[in-house]
Amino acid sequence: MKKLFLVLMLAGSLFAIDWSGKINWAMSYSVAQNIAKSTHKLVMVDIGLTTCPPCMYLAEKVYTDPKVSSYINKNFVPVFYLADQDVLPPTVQNYFTGSTPTILFLKPNGELVYSLIGARPPQTFLQIIKNVNEKYKGNK
Repeated sequence: MKKLFLVLMLAGSLFAIDWSGKINWAMSYSVAQNIAKSTHKLVMVDIGLTTCPPCMYLAEKVYTDPKVSSYINKNFVPVFYLADQDVLPPTVQNYFTGSTPTILFLKPNGELVYSLIGARPPQTFLQIIKNVNEKYKGNK
């Protein structure tokens, strides 16, 4: 857990990017999964690269949008990985195609609900994640 935090801090300082935005990221997939189980939420896994412009756009423009960050923090258990620096957990690796950014929405048991590749403007991104969450809540 400390390793991920240090990597995120280093990446942010090296590239002047605050990868966290206003999102309350879990420190690992296993932590996110445990929280998701107890809160009946989806785990939202964002996989980026340190040199990926769309990933930087998500961090700088989308995750800093108050409506987006508030919705994510309230409705998902988010976790973030840099594919070029972090070891992806096996469950996450199973669904990762290598394209970044990839945002996976997983049930607490690890089952994929939805996969989003690429960045979207804040309002579009918000509508997509609302649809994913509503579909999940309706099918539970």
